[in-house]
Amino acid sequence: MAGKRVTIADVAKATGVSPGAISRILNNDPTLNVREETKQNVMRAIAELGYSPNPQARGLRLARSGSLAMIVPEINSPAFVAIIQGAQRAARESGYSMLIGGIGEEGEDPDLAERILASNRVDGFLISTGKNEAKQLAAARTLRAPAVLVNRYLDETFPHVVLDDESGVALAVRNLVELGHQRIAFLGSTRRFLGTRRLAGYKRALSECGLSYDKRFVINSGYDRDGGEAAARAVLALKDRPTAIFATNHLVAAGALRAAQEFRLRVPESLSIASFYDGPVAELLTPAVTSVAYPLEQLGYESVQMLIRLIGGETPSTTSVIIQPTGLVVRQSTGPAPAPT
Repeated sequence: MAGKRVTIADVAKATGVSPGAISRILNNDPTLNVREETKQNVMRAIAELGYSPNPQARGLRLARSGSLAMIVPEINSPAFVAIIQGAQRAARESGYSMLIGGIGEEGEDPDLAERILASNRVDGFLISTGKNEAKQLAAARTLRAPAVLVNRYLDETFPHVVLDDESGVALAVRNLVELGHQRIAFLGSTRRFLGTRRLAGYKRALSECGLSYDKRFVINSGYDRDGGEAAARAVLALKDRPTAIFATNHLVAAGALRAAQEFRLRVPESLSIASFYDGPVAELLTPAVTSVAYPLEQLGYESVQMLIRLIGGETPSTTSVIIQPTGLVVRQSTGPAPAPT
C-alpha cells in the first residue's frame, strides 16, 4: 500500500472483520466476544499492511467532533426528507453538523454506523432501520457511542422518539366508518415495529366502531408502489371486496390507485383510499389522497435534542418520546361508501 495511507477499512477488507470490531480489538474492549484466532489475524494484517491508528483523530474523539450521524434506510423517502430537515435544524441550533447515511431498505450496508464510528467522525447516532430490523437494532445496541432510535423501538431502556402510528391509523379508519364504509382493507407491513403498531390501530378502530376484523382484508404489501398495487389487486378481486383501503404510505396508496384503475373502480365513488403521512406527495396523486398528518420535522428535532443530552452525559428524564398525529387532511380520494348493489 505504498504511497497511500492504510486505513481501518483496508484492514477490514483484508480480514473480513468489521471496522467497528477491529477498533474494539485495538482498544482491548473487554466486552468484545471474538475468537482469539480472529484477534491474531487482525493483528497480523495490521502489521503486514502497516496500519497505524491516527493519533490526531483519536484526539478529536476525546475532544468531540461536533458532528452527528443519521442512519436511515432510504434518504429519498418523502417522510425521511421532513424528518432529516427537523434533525438538521436541531443540530445546527446546537452547533453540530450532520452526516446522513443510507443503509438501504434491504440493509445493503449494515456496517455503515460502525465504519463512521471507527473513523472518529461523529459523537452520536440517530438510527432508523430497514427490512432487516432485528439485526440492525441488535447492531445499534453494540455501538460504543450514544444513539437514539428514530421512529423505531428496541426496548424501554434504549432511547427512542416515535410517532403514535396506532392512533393515526385509528383516526383514518374511524373517518372511513363515519363515511359509511364497513369493509375496509389494510395494506402495509404486518411484521416490523411500525407495521404491527399500524395494524393494531386498524384493529382497534374496527372494534371501537363495532365492526368485525376480517383477515382477508389485511395484506402485507410492504412499503413500495408495486407491493401496494399487488396487495390492492388481491383484495379487490374478492367477491365482497372492500369499499375503502387504508394504505401505509403514499407509495402504497399510489399502487392502490393503479389497481383501482385496472378494476375500473372510480375513486372515491366506488373505492375510497386513505394514507399516511400527509405531505406534498399526497397532493400530487390523482386524486389527491386523504392522509393522516404528523409533525415529521418535530420527530427529527426531538431525536437530536435527546441525543445531544446523552452526548453531554445527561441522564434524560425519559428515554421514550411519543409524538401524536395532528389530524386528518381530507382530500378527494375519500367519500361516502357506495350504495349496496
